[in-house]
Amino acid sequence: MTLLFLLPKRYYSSSKRSFPVAQLDQLAKLCASVNGEQSTLKKSAIVKASPACHSTLKRIYDPHLRFHLSKNSALKYLKSHNIEAVSTYDNLNTLLDDLASRTLRGNAACEAVGAFYQTYCQTEEHKDIFWRILGKNLKMGVSVKTIRHVLPMESMSVALAASCAPPSDVIEGWYVSQKLDGIRCIAVIRKNKDNDPHDIQFYSRTGRPFQSLQKVKNAIQRRLHELAIEAEFVLDGEICAYTSVDMKNEDFLKAMGQVRRFEEMENPVYQVFDQIQLDHFLQGKGDQLFSERQQVLETFIGTTPLAHVKKVVQTKLSDSYQLDQLKKESIEKGWEGLMLRKDVGYEGKRTKNLIKLKEWEDAEYTVKSIETGHMRMPDTGETKLVVTNVNIEHKGYPVSVGSGFSMQSRIDYAQHPERIIGKTITVRYFTESKKENGSISLRFPTVKAVYEDGSRDM
Repeated sequence: MTLLFLLPKRYYSSSKRSFPVAQLDQLAKLCASVNGEQSTLKKSAIVKASPACHSTLKRIYDPHLRFHLSKNSALKYLKSHNIEAVSTYDNLNTLLDDLASRTLRGNAACEAVGAFYQTYCQTEEHKDIFWRILGKNLKMGVSVKTIRHVLPMESMSVALAASCAPPSDVIEGWYVSQKLDGIRCIAVIRKNKDNDPHDIQFYSRTGRPFQSLQKVKNAIQRRLHELAIEAEFVLDGEICAYTSVDMKNEDFLKAMGQVRRFEEMENPVYQVFDQIQLDHFLQGKGDQLFSERQQVLETFIGTTPLAHVKKVVQTKLSDSYQLDQLKKESIEKGWEGLMLRKDVGYEGKRTKNLIKLKEWEDAEYTVKSIETGHMRMPDTGETKLVVTNVNIEHKGYPVSVGSGFSMQSRIDYAQHPERIIGKTITVRYFTESKKENGSISLRFPTVKAVYEDGSRDM
């Protein structure tokens, strides 16, 4: 099989070779210089004065970016495979991007990394720095926070709702919509150079890239072409997965499980509730009213149904009776709740002009410990050790949560407690409750999601 990133040596240009070698050399020298200083201020100054390394440093210190290949795996592959061809990657960052996006995976990733290593890493210094880059650990005593301060990265200025009672004037100039139980998704749409199709990138609310939304991307790309849109903008909404074709109930766990993968999501539905000018989004504020943005969004979504992109229905409130009726409808239909939006300009922060009304609350907690017990399996009659409860801390008080686990997950966590102890979980509860001794607990808590990779990043 011929691999696209490999090229016979006779076609290889020596001029291309100089740039990746220079990248490795500059990073190695930067690490040596930074390690020679104790002061954080001096370390920061050295990093700032090394612009040639900045683009690679941003990739290494991006907490949402992973290269999905370890040094040990790559070296193991190199020992068992003879790679004779020369790498056609003439830029280290391009290789890192292809690894991060899973354009390269499995043996193809090993081949590409191996070819790059053999082509450009001719000194021990270059070999060492290359593996440190791949492992995202330059070992130069500089934190992610410091790098972000020295090298400002585009931040996600996302509008976040306040959990509070609506103000008395909530009727005048407010819109209401269904609160969805999906994964927040920001679609950043930029115009490419040379009249190429728009560049469309999807992110979580914390900036984690989503690679599984090709079907949504294709739908947006077609609409951009149909309308001959030149503007750059951002769509804000939620990726939902549904349990039935009528799209009445969102499946949060299904959406979370699929959107995080690199495989194409089977049937994503991007429910969009806002469209913001790109410059307003990046600045975190804009003067275009919500009602005006809705008109722009309605024009973009259009009247022709899109398979994977929908506009969330926004209803302008006329009186308090209408809001009360919508609350009742929300409960009857089993919705997550309602979202209230004031007709104001864009605010990329937590704001009281965006309010969530919920019968149930969600919050993230760290699992402190677990409790186990033996349970008789209903299908086989066999007795197995299972997790009965997880223990969390709410406002300094211990709370035990036992609902929300499948039987298989109870068995798995009992066998492998490290998969849940110390991890973040989302707990849904009805309200806080106070005990006779004054301690605070939660009414009807249930585990909604477990983040085995660490903290929630979506």
